Amino acid sequence: MTATLTPAPAASTVDRRRAMLALARVEAVRQLRSPVTIVAAVLFLAPWVYGWAAGTMNEFPVLHEESVEVQFLAMLVLGNAALITANFAALRPHRHRVDVLFDVLLLPTAWRTGALLLAVLTPTALALVLLGVRLGALALLPGAAGQVLLLDVLIVPVVVALFGVLGVLLARLTRSAVVAPVVALFLTSCAFIGPVGGSSTERYRLVLPIVTPEFPYPLPLDLFGRPAGRHLVYVVGLVAVLAVLALARSGARWRVWVAGALATAVMLTGAITQFGVDDSLVAARRTATESPASVQTCRTLDDVEYCVFDGFEPWIEDWDTVLRDVRRAAPVAAGPLTVRQRVWATPHSSTVVPDPADIPPSDPAAIPIGTEWGDRYAEATFAAAVSYRLITGEPSPGGTPVCGSRGALLVWLVGQAGGRVTEGLRLLDESGTDALEFFDSDGFAPLAVPTAAADAGLALLTKPGAAALVRKHWAELAAPTTDADRFAAIVGVPAAGPAPAGERVPC
Repeated sequence: MTATLTPAPAASTVDRRRAMLALARVEAVRQLRSPVTIVAAVLFLAPWVYGWAAGTMNEFPVLHEESVEVQFLAMLVLGNAALITANFAALRPHRHRVDVLFDVLLLPTAWRTGALLLAVLTPTALALVLLGVRLGALALLPGAAGQVLLLDVLIVPVVVALFGVLGVLLARLTRSAVVAPVVALFLTSCAFIGPVGGSSTERYRLVLPIVTPEFPYPLPLDLFGRPAGRHLVYVVGLVAVLAVLALARSGARWRVWVAGALATAVMLTGAITQFGVDDSLVAARRTATESPASVQTCRTLDDVEYCVFDGFEPWIEDWDTVLRDVRRAAPVAAGPLTVRQRVWATPHSSTVVPDPADIPPSDPAAIPIGTEWGDRYAEATFAAAVSYRLITGEPSPGGTPVCGSRGALLVWLVGQAGGRVTEGLRLLDESGTDALEFFDSDGFAPLAVPTAAADAGLALLTKPGAAALVRKHWAELAAPTTDADRFAAIVGVPAAGPAPAGERVPC
């Protein structure tokens, strides 16, 4: 006698809706408990938690920049985890060979697909929570600049939802479990190798689910100019389109195509409106680049005036600490000083560092400082700019090497500041070849000291009583005619031999 599977009687829409929600809850819990999701959450938080515990975390974050930079990491780990777990959930019946029994179940395939799509809300919510914890903790730091941008933050969970919905769609297109990891790798590669900035690549950047930063360094908030809201609409529409395709592939009725048409309209509206050019933003960026004094606020501490873009005021006290540490060892007052924040906010290739000589300085006497702070490189570079002013009394040389005794004295002044400044000096020395280069990301305070002079200055850092020697012979050490060998003889450190012909820096 052969048993026959009899289709279940037609269920009401209410019964199917209840069953779909029940299945969605089960699949949501499974995705949340999946080892892939747990590992992704750990990987998302681990670098930040480690930096916090080890004391290496930047305590001076630019919050609106952090809202953007975190998008790639979130897509890489949380988005791909959602793609893989959603795909595996949709393929589970096939792997266990129970999909042949679906005809006798209460839910048709399209309703089961709907449940799987609803379950994607779990990794979406998890991404929002993790991102909120991370950005919230950064915002509480006393050195935080700028503000968190809600629309940029919301892009992260929507991108995670996009990847999860894509995982369900892939399961409806193919039963191979290999496809989802391959697609995850492909999408990650596209976002990784995509251009970071430059007007010629702007359209390509906006087609990606996440929008990478336009510049390799932070911009003031009023110069940010990101189409975050329109891009969010684009990604939401893209999520809806993929969801409709998954439902249609599962045999949903014609009404789903109406939703598909609306979703496509939303997606195209967001996509097209991203590419508009804001003339007022272009003008504001040019003003901030060429005439920053007109858009900055200033604060005076003793005889030093600090001028910053809006939102960067919390950094002034730390700048002042570094300046005082450098100034402490110099026996010259150098008169009142001005420290002015600079930024290159006009479009340029992200692979080419801008040349400050191309920008007519509105205040050439000011000591320049960029829009990054808290890392050792930026602090050492600022200390070098202050040292150059104390030694020469002149503006930054604009890329010209600081040779001879002046270069050695500059390196010593930076190194004796101590703390993170000295650590930055050591790191820069290790990364240099023919010169010790002080360079910030936006290129407004470039200084280079040839190796012979840099080695003499570094050697003086370990000599007892160095500060007294420098004060006694300051006039000769700071003279432009004193060479590195004479510096070594005066302070009693070994003189460095001449560099190989191919590694000599022209002075």
